[in-house]
Amino acid sequence: MRKRPALYLVFSVVAALLSYSAVMAANRPPAAAVLEAPTPVKVLTYRLASEDEVPGFPGRVEAGDSALLAFRVAGQVKRFSVRMGDRVSQGALLAELDPTDYQLRLDARQAEFELAQLGAERAQTLFAQQLISEDAYDTAQAGLATSQAKLEQARQQLSFCKLKAPFAGAIAFTYAMPSEVVGPQQPILNLQDISTLEIRFNLPPRYQPLLQGEEKARFSVSFELMPGVSLDARYKEADMQPDPDTNSYPVTLAVDSPENFSARPGMPVTIRIHHSSLSNTTWVPPDDALFDRSAGRAHVWRIDPISKTVHKTAISLDAEGGLLSGMDRGDQIVAAGVDRLREGQRVKRWVREGGL
Repeated sequence: MRKRPALYLVFSVVAALLSYSAVMAANRPPAAAVLEAPTPVKVLTYRLASEDEVPGFPGRVEAGDSALLAFRVAGQVKRFSVRMGDRVSQGALLAELDPTDYQLRLDARQAEFELAQLGAERAQTLFAQQLISEDAYDTAQAGLATSQAKLEQARQQLSFCKLKAPFAGAIAFTYAMPSEVVGPQQPILNLQDISTLEIRFNLPPRYQPLLQGEEKARFSVSFELMPGVSLDARYKEADMQPDPDTNSYPVTLAVDSPENFSARPGMPVTIRIHHSSLSNTTWVPPDDALFDRSAGRAHVWRIDPISKTVHKTAISLDAEGGLLSGMDRGDQIVAAGVDRLREGQRVKRWVREGGL
């Protein structure tokens, strides 16, 4: 009779464990419901550009010319006449070294020169009277020339104690402090020419042909920190090879900075490209977005805007590669790496580090 309660206790514990396992199994999501992480992809939107809807690209401002300035002689920094951010004109005094040692050297060389000059004049008089030999006369004249050269060298070294701006610009950085001892050719200041600004940005491959031909693309630049400011930009140069990370071409533009313009190197900008071909009704998808191509037909991975999954979509192309049918305006497709995707795969927009 005493064993029956023990059996009841064992059955109760087992029943409780089975019930708990059943509840956990019911609440556990099925394996099919566990979604894989979305794959980062470059996204391209089908959108026809008009004159008011020209393509825009992020970029940054760079100085048109930049120079690391240094003293040509060693010494102790006496003072800085400028601070970071100051604008200076060509020839403006930027910094000075303590000139004491170089002034003393100049004074010594001046005394040596005056003594050699007196000796040369005396030798000339005596040589004219044939009281000294020609060798003695030549030695005195050579001593005068040597002293004059040393005097000029000392005078130049003293002048090197003052650092002046080789061109007009803005002080970007300072690399030393007052009273610091610096060596010759040690960078002291960074001077940037901001009269002409350079704009750097990455141009997608589909726009690269617009840089060539009779009708070349035009560019304009707007400044994010200065709303309403838009300047015309001149094409300067472009890399011949695309950036391996973005598959786009680094391009440099030049902008003449207006007077009292406060743009600084590193400032973010938006570059817009203008060309007559961008205002027509033909949209040319990039080659990297196409797969399973045949005559006049191809496929793209269209992204479902709700589920963020990709679906194989057939499109028709004209002889120039322009889209004829198969997509609606606003559709998003995968722009690169199409051979790595499969039907129904989840994706997300790939964003380069730094938001570019």
